[in-house]
Amino acid sequence: MLFNKRLLTLVSLLSQTILAITPITRAPAKHGLNHYFVENQLPLANQTHEVVKVPNSSIVLVSQMSDSVLNDNKLLLIDPKVHSLQAAPIVLKEISVPAPGLGPHYVGEYGIDLWASLQDSYAVLRISHVNPCDYNIYQGVPRPVFVAQYPISKVFYTGQDDSSAIMRIDPKTGSTTQYMVPPEIGQTPVGMISGPNGVWFTLLGNVTSGTGTVGFIDAHNNIIYHKLQSVLGQDAVLLHLAFDLNVAKNHVLWLLSSSINDSNALNSIIKITFDAKWQSILKEEVKALPTQYSEAHRILITPHNIFATELASSKLLTYFKK
Repeated sequence: MLFNKRLLTLVSLLSQTILAITPITRAPAKHGLNHYFVENQLPLANQTHEVVKVPNSSIVLVSQMSDSVLNDNKLLLIDPKVHSLQAAPIVLKEISVPAPGLGPHYVGEYGIDLWASLQDSYAVLRISHVNPCDYNIYQGVPRPVFVAQYPISKVFYTGQDDSSAIMRIDPKTGSTTQYMVPPEIGQTPVGMISGPNGVWFTLLGNVTSGTGTVGFIDAHNNIIYHKLQSVLGQDAVLLHLAFDLNVAKNHVLWLLSSSINDSNALNSIIKITFDAKWQSILKEEVKALPTQYSEAHRILITPHNIFATELASSKLLTYFKK
């Protein structure tokens, strides 16, 4: 059985974390024609963090941290027990992060390998979940957050937010290469994901402003930046991104703007539509979240809904698509 076939892989922060499951109901509050927002209040926690859909089910899980447990330094295999909303999730497997690695944040599964960002040791880990003695640690700079695989070459990239740099990792040779984000473009690369024609990410900006910028890495390691032009998008503090499930036809990318760095920044969901070649943005639509100062954190796309976690307000937002 593959590591995530019926189960969910999460980093060590979940070992003392609330997994919140809440009924999602349509509310009458209307925000634009045929579009609806609902906010569900979750148990109060220091951070309302990740939102994931369990494969082959209609269950969405939200992780909430009451206390930081990143020092546990482990990767966990979780069975969320999707057959019952009352059943508590159980830990099926623990994999310790090899020294000198510290502070796992993101973890993704690629075949028998797990790739994890290690924030506290400024590194990226590749480790076999079949044989944890088989691993590599790739040293970076402060501070890797997300890891994404290029869809063709199978090399990996990680955004290092505190250094405003992107590291390319070739697992065949073990070599790494650093690419700096030009300061005139922006800073703080985050939210790195695999997508159409390459790897995509956003620029968060700094503590006083965002730059409303999306980045794309092509097959030749060229980085192309796309700047939002709308009034509410041009200075957006972009933290996370996800492609629409019908992306091959509609060329839509969803963005999450957050007040996580700048308390005065707009928390919003932004829908951008590209041309068929993914070379230019044709349309931007900005939907402000009902609760501001909420530090919108993660975005999840499903066939009929878009979910977003609100880190500081302990809420799960549901945006009902047309």
